[in-house]
Amino acid sequence: MRFLRSDDAVRAAARRLEADLSAAGLGKAVAAYYTDPAFAGMTFSNLGRNPRDEITADDLLAVSLLDITWRPEVVRILLGSRQRELSALLATLPGDLDLWDADDEVSKRIDVVWDALVAIDGIGTASATKLLARKRPRLCPISDHVVIKAIGVPQRTWDVLRCLLKDQAARDRVEALRPAAAADATLLRIVDVILWITHSESAAAQWVREGAGMAGKARASDGVRAAEVQAS
Repeated sequence: MRFLRSDDAVRAAARRLEADLSAAGLGKAVAAYYTDPAFAGMTFSNLGRNPRDEITADDLLAVSLLDITWRPEVVRILLGSRQRELSALLATLPGDLDLWDADDEVSKRIDVVWDALVAIDGIGTASATKLLARKRPRLCPISDHVVIKAIGVPQRTWDVLRCLLKDQAARDRVEALRPAAAADATLLRIVDVILWITHSESAAAQWVREGAGMAGKARASDGVRAAEVQAS
């Protein structure tokens, strides 16, 4: 996830994302994500053990709440044969740094960890970034198909998010959408939930938007919704 200098496309995408923060009903929708038991809510962040520089079974379980399935061989690699190597790489990443304050040196270290993860057969962009978001929730944003499509600038997803959040006014607008139930969530996690609510075409996201009075109606019945909810 290599950071590049901001350019017009990155800045334009950041402005589009900031405009999304004004959607009517969005605050109610974010609150629903953190209170409806069908969604991951704070469990993604708080589940079990989350040691700073070690990938644990609890981490893999937490990531699975965001619609990720781990193949058996990947679990054995992450928790066994390459656990020490990955722990050493994680130790190079600061745990108290926000994405918008990360410099080029930190971004290079993230690249090394990223490359090591996606080099494992069975780990792709979504699973790698969700695992990194669990281990470094202030520094590493999630980049799944919903986020990538919402941002719309190929290979620049993290650049756009960093550009957006460098603006104190944009951070304040995200904070204004934080519900009480998400008091301990990082700003990046709140942004991820906002992007999923706003841009996902899943029945679950449509259901949340409908309940909050946002544009876009769910096509699924409540019974189907319960089966299709993906906490992503």
